[in-house]
Amino acid sequence: MKIQVCNWKSCKSHFSEYITKRLNGDIQKFDIQNVIVENCACTGECRKWPNILVDWKIENYSDPIKASKIICERVKCKPRISVPKK
Repeated sequence: MKIQVCNWKSCKSHFSEYITKRLNGDIQKFDIQNVIVENCACTGECRKWPNILVDWKIENYSDPIKASKIICERVKCKPRISVPKK
């Protein structure tokens, strides 16, 4: 899965960089494989900021929590199980 976060003026001024941070954190937290998160150029939907593209489908009015829900619904997130050391 490819997730692109718009990093142009309108989206960036409405905290798109926090969406990128949150998604990268989710990838580590849930040990998600085969997901790429990257910044992208303007999606052309500047009035509906911030925007993300999930497998080329635009998701408008995104925020970090909404973006996390989208990724977790698609890949069925499960917390990484850590075994305590003895």
